[in-house]
Amino acid sequence: MKAAALEKYTVRDVLEYRGHPQLHRSVDSASDIESALALMNRHDIVSVPVFDAASESFVDIVSVYDIRDYIVRTAGLEDEVAHQLLSGRPSGKHTVLQGAVAQVVQSRKHASPAISAGAPLADLLRLFTTQRHHRVLVSGVDPRHLDAVQAAEVPTGSRKRGFSVDSGCSAASFGDDESGGRAAVCGLTQYDVVRFIQHHNHELGRALDAPVAAVARTHSATKDGPLQCLTVRDTALAALRLLRDTHCSALPVVDADGRLVTEVAGASLRRLSSGTLGLLGRPVLAYMFGLQLPVEGPYVVHDGFSVGQVMAGLLWTNCRRAWLVDRDERPVAVVSLTDILAHFM
Repeated sequence: MKAAALEKYTVRDVLEYRGHPQLHRSVDSASDIESALALMNRHDIVSVPVFDAASESFVDIVSVYDIRDYIVRTAGLEDEVAHQLLSGRPSGKHTVLQGAVAQVVQSRKHASPAISAGAPLADLLRLFTTQRHHRVLVSGVDPRHLDAVQAAEVPTGSRKRGFSVDSGCSAASFGDDESGGRAAVCGLTQYDVVRFIQHHNHELGRALDAPVAAVARTHSATKDGPLQCLTVRDTALAALRLLRDTHCSALPVVDADGRLVTEVAGASLRRLSSGTLGLLGRPVLAYMFGLQLPVEGPYVVHDGFSVGQVMAGLLWTNCRRAWLVDRDERPVAVVSLTDILAHFM
């Protein structure tokens, strides 16, 4: 690893720092996609464990990005979007969001990876960076340990700093347990590991001083050419397809002069329902307004920022990415949590 100080840590160290690694929220494989999205939106998470409806056994983890990829390649989506745009109401036909979560699981090429709690931290970083997984299951966790961990303070109101934007057992998950008595499933996200590394930043030395521009150039969105941007005229459906094709979790939206306006993230799908599919045919800003999503300036950084500054900023603002802009506020690259983790490999 580039940061030798991290070589002494294991996955269990991250679990213990994070606290309570059990994923409380879950869905049945027979549940419809719309219900899964509503659950993720209600608890501000982007992935949930799926259990078999009959046997109650664990199946896999499904994320909003898996659902995004499944939705945009489903036949009949454009017809429903066009009908709702013209008529202002659903067609009454079966929509993709009424399909079972099991169909999303079956459409994926690979199951969610698992790692032992005793494995080196470097192995976990490889799963997140090389294989670009969103969440990794953790085996070898004593269920008795879960009961011994004290719940953190539960944030109220809007999202609070220091709580994971995508963790199924973030502080917001404590309290009313929706797992229905199922077996404990434990997992870690990229955000959890970045928080752990930030906690040990005093051990990292010069690794934190690297210019963020150099890290941004390693992102897949800019490896093969300039950063792809959306204009305010692009439709939400076109944006989702570009997100799928570029394997990105978000894309920048720019004005007529190329200046950054906001970002469109795949996580916005969490508010979508069968009755609002028509919004996918509208321009991205109209789509966001229609779903009552905040249209605000994303986290922006400049050439002079270091990796340490960006990492701290991502955690402080509770963002998953930072947009690197030039002097004219035009986006030129993106720094994601994956990029931050890859920097320490």
